[in-house]
Amino acid sequence: MRYKNLTITITLGVLSMVAVVGLVLMPISNGICEWTGNKGNKSYSNTLLDDDEQGWDLSISLSANSNSASASVTPSIHSVGVFTSEKTYSGTANIKAYRNSGHKWDWVYCSYNNGCENYHNCPGHQQVVSFAAATDNPSKVIYTTVDMAEVMTVWGQEKSLITRKYIGATVDITVGIDKYASMTQGGKAYVWRQNGKKYWETSSKKTTNPIAGASEGISASVVNYKSGDSGAEILSLSFEDPTDPNPDNDFSTTNSVSYTGVPIRPRTPR
Repeated sequence: MRYKNLTITITLGVLSMVAVVGLVLMPISNGICEWTGNKGNKSYSNTLLDDDEQGWDLSISLSANSNSASASVTPSIHSVGVFTSEKTYSGTANIKAYRNSGHKWDWVYCSYNNGCENYHNCPGHQQVVSFAAATDNPSKVIYTTVDMAEVMTVWGQEKSLITRKYIGATVDITVGIDKYASMTQGGKAYVWRQNGKKYWETSSKKTTNPIAGASEGISASVVNYKSGDSGAEILSLSFEDPTDPNPDNDFSTTNSVSYTGVPIRPRTPR
């Protein structure tokens, strides 16, 4: 399966990503011991780097309480500056947040007719009402990328607008190639202001630097009520291991949290 190219205006080329096909889920990694939290809230973070210290960070959050249930997985690049070429790390995730059906106390507004006047709206009263079950269960490819971008480091010196002579100290600024080109069109030197002074280009240098590219995680959530049971799960998660390019040895993990609702009790009449 092929996914659309990821593009950034200042990148050198077009980054293409081919989804990892046929990932084999390995047994839960020993990273599972790094989960923190309790029955209703858990979090996990992991960093995997290769011998060149290139790799990713992964953050996972699970929560289930009287207000909501949610799950999220967020990948990101670790130390973008150490990369020397474009890179994409990807994997697949299937997560779930759910709420079972039940009953809750809620405000109900109605109308009544006293027999001799028009209908009136009552000020509202609490009544037990039902609520339906809800599930949010996305499954998709997640990824994080590094792009290589051309930038221009420009050195300049303050100039007198009257004599056009250099009168100040040299400073530098780094801009994207696209911005630099637009600012130098017509053969005019690059000009910028810094600390209230106007500087004119005296020299420049073009370099190619790594930058954080597009990243996409996954999340799921549902609304819950005090009396409702809910939960959140990482049903499956497999992500590329930068220390081993073999797709059969990807990092993988699962986990879950849950909340048990408080039963509705009859209220004593006043």
